[in-house]
Amino acid sequence: MQAAARVNLGRTLVGLALVVVGGLFLLDQLNVADFGQVFSHWWPVAIIALGLLELAMNPRAPIGPLIVVGVGAVLLLATVGVLNTTAGQIFWPLVIIAIGAFVILSRGAWFQRAGAAEDSARSFVAFGGNELVSHSPAFVGGSLTAMFGGITLDLRQAQLAAAGAAVDATAAFGAVKILVPSGWQIAISGLPIFGGYDDKTKSDGPLPADAPVLTVNAIALFGGVEVTHEK
Repeated sequence: MQAAARVNLGRTLVGLALVVVGGLFLLDQLNVADFGQVFSHWWPVAIIALGLLELAMNPRAPIGPLIVVGVGAVLLLATVGVLNTTAGQIFWPLVIIAIGAFVILSRGAWFQRAGAAEDSARSFVAFGGNELVSHSPAFVGGSLTAMFGGITLDLRQAQLAAAGAAVDATAAFGAVKILVPSGWQIAISGLPIFGGYDDKTKSDGPLPADAPVLTVNAIALFGGVEVTHEK
């Protein structure tokens, strides 16, 4: 079966974050480092990293990612002591300012429509949403990562490649929804961590042996991945 079209950088980031957090916990238990102190000083780096990754993967929509990076940078200055305040005191004011700035600069909505996908779909969102629609006659797959946001991939007007297609779907504190037409076989599996994945497609009867197969490799970390026919 055809593999996902590109490396899923978003999924890699989720994995690296878990490895770092687990490593810090381990060092704390071994009395090598104080996890609480390290985390309290450097947690805004994660926000900055999310913004930079989204900017790298969606360079045509830079406003949201740059605002996220700016918020993370100000919070980092507060946590490391450069600013004479605490992150807790300025967090919500920064969130309100960021939302207002986005509304002004992006013509009124955080939700952005990515337009038509090609034979593969690749999207990463953080603190926002994205919708992709494919009309491909030979869709091969892709990678979708939603962190504190949502992604919808609409394949109802697409056809699968002869060898089928595979999509890596990662939802971390977010949701990924894949819309498919009737008549496709869905093979979904993965790792649910305080989240879940679900195949909600229906058929009137047994599908033929040669029905196109869409494989969904899901990771749901405090989030959900869903394959269905309707929005």
